[in-house]
Amino acid sequence: MPPLWGLALLGAAGFAAFKIVRREMNRVEARLSEAARRSDDAPVRLEQDPSTGRYRPQGDA
Repeated sequence: MPPLWGLALLGAAGFAAFKIVRREMNRVEARLSEAARRSDDAPVRLEQDPSTGRYRPQGDA
């Protein structure tokens, strides 16, 4: 009988952990969806910096 109690306790702990992980995944997914909705889809134009040769967003100092 004691192994049965242990299995029941282990199952309950696993179920609780599953619910916590699922809630966190839903929270992260909602936050990512909101960020994707807010992002502007305009492409960023790049220009080459003559002194360093690196490309930077146009208009950056």
